[in-house]
Amino acid sequence: MEKVRYLVGGVVQGVGFRPFCSRLARDEGLTGFVRNTTSGVELELWGEPPRISAFLRRLDRECPTAAYVHATTCLERIEEAAGAPASFEILKSETKSIRRVLIPPDIATCDSCLKDMQDPDNRRYRYPFTNCTLCGPRFTIIRDLPYDRPMTTMSSFAMCRDCSAEYGDPSNRRYHAQPNACPVCGPLLWASDRDGGKLGEGETAVRIAVHLLSEGGVLAVKGLGGFHLACDARLDAPIAALRKRKRRPERPFAIMARDLAVAEKHVFLTDKGRDCLTSSRRPIVLCPERQGSGLSPLLNPGMDSIGVMLPYTPLHHLLLEDLEVLVMTSANLSEEPIIADNDEAVRKMGPLVDGFLMHDREICMRVDDSVVSVAGNRSFYVRRARGVVPQPLFLPGKGPSILAAGGEMKSTFSVTHEGSVFPSQYLGDLKEMPAADYYREALQHFLALYAMKPEFLVHDLHPLYLSTRICREVLPVPQKDLAVQHHHAHLAACLFENGIDEPAIGLILDGTGYGPDGTIWGGEILWGDGNAFERIGHLLPFSLPGGERAIREPWRSACSLAFESGCPDAAERLAQRKNHPGRLDLDSLRLSVGAGVRTTSCGRLFDGVSALLGFGDEVSYDGQAPMRLEAAAKGSGILPFSVFNTTAGEIVLDWRPAIREIIERRPRETAASLSASFHGGLAKALGEAAACAAERTGSRQVALSGGVWQNTRLFSLVIGEIKRRGLVPVVHSLLSPNDECVSVGQAFVGHRTWK
Repeated sequence: MEKVRYLVGGVVQGVGFRPFCSRLARDEGLTGFVRNTTSGVELELWGEPPRISAFLRRLDRECPTAAYVHATTCLERIEEAAGAPASFEILKSETKSIRRVLIPPDIATCDSCLKDMQDPDNRRYRYPFTNCTLCGPRFTIIRDLPYDRPMTTMSSFAMCRDCSAEYGDPSNRRYHAQPNACPVCGPLLWASDRDGGKLGEGETAVRIAVHLLSEGGVLAVKGLGGFHLACDARLDAPIAALRKRKRRPERPFAIMARDLAVAEKHVFLTDKGRDCLTSSRRPIVLCPERQGSGLSPLLNPGMDSIGVMLPYTPLHHLLLEDLEVLVMTSANLSEEPIIADNDEAVRKMGPLVDGFLMHDREICMRVDDSVVSVAGNRSFYVRRARGVVPQPLFLPGKGPSILAAGGEMKSTFSVTHEGSVFPSQYLGDLKEMPAADYYREALQHFLALYAMKPEFLVHDLHPLYLSTRICREVLPVPQKDLAVQHHHAHLAACLFENGIDEPAIGLILDGTGYGPDGTIWGGEILWGDGNAFERIGHLLPFSLPGGERAIREPWRSACSLAFESGCPDAAERLAQRKNHPGRLDLDSLRLSVGAGVRTTSCGRLFDGVSALLGFGDEVSYDGQAPMRLEAAAKGSGILPFSVFNTTAGEIVLDWRPAIREIIERRPRETAASLSASFHGGLAKALGEAAACAAERTGSRQVALSGGVWQNTRLFSLVIGEIKRRGLVPVVHSLLSPNDECVSVGQAFVGHRTWK
């Protein structure tokens, strides 16, 4: 008889891991115990050594779908042990000084729970909070560790006799399911009017909600990570009303389809897209819209794709039984975080909606829906949130605890702890005060959950980022403080995610990032790793007349591009269009361009080309102009770009020949064709620039990071160009290429600096 004791680390709490261990021990004839601790799951096994070895093999191979075993550490081994216990038990959880537990994300409703809901003889028939150890709320309800019911927002619901029996039955899939509940003892659903006045509960509430939606109303629905605003995706009137009320005139709305078959009636899905859509993470997947889909054209004005997701809670399934497809967008005012509190929802959303469907299960940590984009057989996150957070990435070796502040738009923070880096959920644009408050709230929650006390702070090089200021408030006296250049952080994040520990080329393309030279970078060719970087090339700089105003007014970038390409007449025509009467004459334009901030921004290049081709002089949301340009592209072609070396040895990608060609060809060629040729020409030039960088550095790996790589057309074209030149593309899959990944890159640079 042998006795061994192990500590199991990874995503092993809240995913049915202890009941799984109990069943496995019985299969192998072992006794002992399993229990949650704040350091991980502790296992004590008594039995014959071959049986224990078989248990450990199966532990890793057969663990629950949502679980992940990162490490199994032997704490004690006694080869000839006496006094073996008679059975295998799940013991009461234990708190320890070091917290290594990895909290699971929220998991979509499993098939078994759906069957329970659909069975009239089941006591959970049509119960909207049905869950088990394989599915349901996790991160959004956890207040503290270890993951036990008293540490969650389910603590206010005492289990009834039947639920308690399930909870204590090792043969039941609800064995130690912390959110376990039923209509007798669990959360309550109700419908209310826009002022919060209750209209009905339970099944009556569902019928009221379905009727409201069927009649063209707008409904606020409380979900896992916050409220959604819902309406029929086929009707123009409610969508128009929602846009007006939410102050969201053009940004696309996501939809929720009843099932995969319904989704495929409205969008084109690749095999990769189907896999993403049906996964337990249930993200929004960006897909091309089908012609004649029957969806309202107001869903995605000016775009050719739609974000679609499938139901991921029992309540969603109930709503979509009679409604094929719904708009399902975050309940917030423009640019503010998602709302999760009932009272706040009535106060802020009451004027926007015709009714509410809410419940009394508190959301401890609000989280938006994740968004995934698919390009060929690859997928990447556009927004990393529900269903993914708070899963960590693992560092190459241990180091000090680091807080990485991230960027200011599409912000996240990251914290390193016990060999892991924990990126937060998407937190929004910190220039909006509610988003800054959300950032602070989420940061304090993460630090408290893991009892983390970071020693070091890493932040962006920009001296005025609000993310840096907030982190300094929370961590007032770090032992060390490190500023990391924005695009170096992008490169580091991509290399770290892919496990690359050597210098590589980086094609880092985004909107703006503060350069060490005091200019605005954004179209960069770097060479470096987690330790350091060198800027070996960039886009040809141009002026941004009006500075930051150019972000919301792409006509300004278009004027600058035309003027600096030697086409002043075209620039003046742009500035004097009907919708800009008397705005700028040629002399004023020359002065404005001369006084503008200089930038290498690839994002602003896309803005300018979009305006040149007539896709709008002003935008209402970030990225709208490049998205319109991509959506319009039809056919193929290659506009001329020039790649040359300066006397200082820098590789410069010159866009001026392409701009001159666009202006010359525009009167006789469609905007769709020119857009496709712009993408093709830029892709070819980027491939050529990467080849020049490879020849100079000897590196063959080319990392693609930055928000511009969310453009799947450019992404696919450049991947082809890189491979054709014998180089190896390195891309994001676990992180978003946009500024959400900056905090992870900062954390990796800090880890390498202080390791």
